[in-house]
Amino acid sequence: MAKILIIEQDVFFGNVIQQKLNESGFETIVVNSGAVALEQVHLASPDLIVIDMEISTADPLTILREKQNDKNIKSIPVIMISRSGDLSEIKTALNLGVSDYIVKAQLNLDEFVLKVKSQLSKVKASASGAVNILLGKKVMWVEDDQFLSDLISRKLGNQGSRLMYARTGEEALKILETEIPDIIILDILLPGISGFDILEKLKSEDRLKSVPVIILSNFSQNNEIERANKLGAKKFLIKASIVLDDLVRELQAVLAENK
Repeated sequence: MAKILIIEQDVFFGNVIQQKLNESGFETIVVNSGAVALEQVHLASPDLIVIDMEISTADPLTILREKQNDKNIKSIPVIMISRSGDLSEIKTALNLGVSDYIVKAQLNLDEFVLKVKSQLSKVKASASGAVNILLGKKVMWVEDDQFLSDLISRKLGNQGSRLMYARTGEEALKILETEIPDIIILDILLPGISGFDILEKLKSEDRLKSVPVIILSNFSQNNEIERANKLGAKKFLIKASIVLDDLVRELQAVLAENK
């Protein structure tokens, strides 16, 4: 049974999370004081840590920073609970080794449990020596949202992928003149030429037409999805409903299918 350490100052909220995780078959320990958080990490040796960024008994970023610098506990995955989805807070935490995050104001307990299971399954796969199909693969993504690009970069970098990034369609086509990625993540709405234009260009060239493409877009209309499918996209994912772990799984599935 996996053990989860919950660092949560709000007793009621901590109990809610603990009850949901217990119902899902996990062993849990709740720590209500950030001042003893790292001590409890060492004592409990959890499989995963959940930390709320609203704790005031210690600076949560300091806790994350000290954990990251401690080789004995550095590898324990962390899911952070963000106050309100502040982008700078999330980016800082990701830089300090946080594996995933949820926004407290938008908390869905079932989705939270899925994130916990996803992180634990990655730990299990790593321990068993399971093959990571993204390791060494050339992944290109075309996206003008810098924050989202940073998240994707960090996530794929952790998978051992070789990364190629383009902010515009023109930059993407320039890279593709000399490079052949193993897979492409492509936004539709871009400065200059659109993702659809890039997809048409890819599928018209013999050297590039076999490269699988996953569309990652805010568009969700049926006509947009149908057009992407007709142009040869392997998947059409909606930004608003995708989490990074899901994106990694979709990449892995498409690469496995494209072998």
